[in-house]
Amino acid sequence: MDKRFIRTNDRIRAREIRVIDDEGKQIGILPPFEALKMAREKNLDLVEI
Repeated sequence: MDKRFIRTNDRIRAREIRVIDDEGKQIGILPPFEALKMAREKNLDLVEI
């Protein structure tokens, strides 16, 4: 997939995000600002798939 079309972090425009952590555990559906905060706390990127 062309990296220009992969939305990450602040480029994600969804109103709600289903969050799955780095171990594959489903966290739930969160607003983008909260999901991004969680990712940054773990030094990870938020990636839209």
